[in-house]
Amino acid sequence: MPMQNDFKIEWRHINVNTFMYGTKLQFKEDETYFENPLMPSGTVIHDWHMVTDFNRDKVVPSLPVLKRGHHYVLTLNYEVEPPGSAYFKMTFYRKNDTELSYLIIKEDMSEFQFPAEAYAYKLELINAGLSVLHFQNIKIKELSVNNEEITDYTGSNLEVVNSVISMARGRIGGGADG
Repeated sequence: MPMQNDFKIEWRHINVNTFMYGTKLQFKEDETYFENPLMPSGTVIHDWHMVTDFNRDKVVPSLPVLKRGHHYVLTLNYEVEPPGSAYFKMTFYRKNDTELSYLIIKEDMSEFQFPAEAYAYKLELINAGLSVLHFQNIKIKELSVNNEEITDYTGSNLEVVNSVISMARGRIGGGADG
């Protein structure tokens, strides 16, 4: 069965950067409910990281490792009241932890390229005047060179190689040891 580079990111915990002042937050089976009508615009609601320092942050990474120079599509699955009152910021970092670049994402689906110089990235959910947020998940899927969903055929290629080896062993009289 072929594997796809398809990642699903959920919001199932609170970290030190989760905005909790006056917030009503509920983790449900299929979504996270966030309510805070008095939260200032431009404030980070929650963030996800590819690289963390467990000794400092006490959390494990919540974002997948992406390949440098590869293209991805980011799908945001959430509803917000009023509509359009939240956005995402994706920040890319160099190995020395300095900011390389960032993307502001306001659409439900967005394509991006992981920079060749990037070492890590983080994703921030930012308030733009929301009162209620129903967050389901974020999906990241790798794209091929011609911007189609990519499929990793490593598993099926291994099956072909193994069958060729088995046939060759059968012809030369070698067994499993051979």
